[in-house]
Amino acid sequence: MTDMDVEELIARHPRVFHTMSAIAWPSVQRHGLLSTQQLIDLFGLDAGERERLLGAPRKQSTVLRTSGLPPAVIRDQKPMKFVAEKIDPHSSLTEYLAAINSRVFFWASAERLDRLRQAKEYRTEDQVVLHVDTRALVERYGPRIELCRLNSGAVTQKNHPLRGHRSWLPIADYPYDEYRRRFGRDGALVEVTVLDAVPDILDLTDKIEGTID
Repeated sequence: MTDMDVEELIARHPRVFHTMSAIAWPSVQRHGLLSTQQLIDLFGLDAGERERLLGAPRKQSTVLRTSGLPPAVIRDQKPMKFVAEKIDPHSSLTEYLAAINSRVFFWASAERLDRLRQAKEYRTEDQVVLHVDTRALVERYGPRIELCRLNSGAVTQKNHPLRGHRSWLPIADYPYDEYRRRFGRDGALVEVTVLDAVPDILDLTDKIEGTID
């Protein structure tokens, strides 16, 4: 088999994982998981704030607050330190950031999740972690799911691979076997993403960890 099929994805990754600041938990309970772009639309931010949050890698996390809505969190993109130097020639930084900001992210393995939770910026922060049933996610959102071999938000070294807005591929086009041969089991798939939003994420979630008031 050259490309991945749905049953292979589910068999290899029966659960995928999403972590968030506990501050954002009430918002997720109400709205589900929204992309950064959709959060900005929901909160009706002005042009200047939209450009600050979408137009360049974010240097700090931002808590969104407005009357009538629970707060939401847009996380920083500090690990994108060298991203401008690592954009594929067939893409651009603008296109890459637009691609990142228009999707919801899940880790394909618990090991990757744990690495993020232990990162210096998040180690002391209360977090909520969703363990999501992959089959249920695919059944609801299959046409909007795209996979990535990279941690797309981390470009901390100059020798990191090139990336661009086509770094994510639909399940049927994903060359899992080739990546497994080249990069090993742990490096074959890092991210499972859904374009736009997963408003019913709690219906697809098997387990919730973290501080929930």
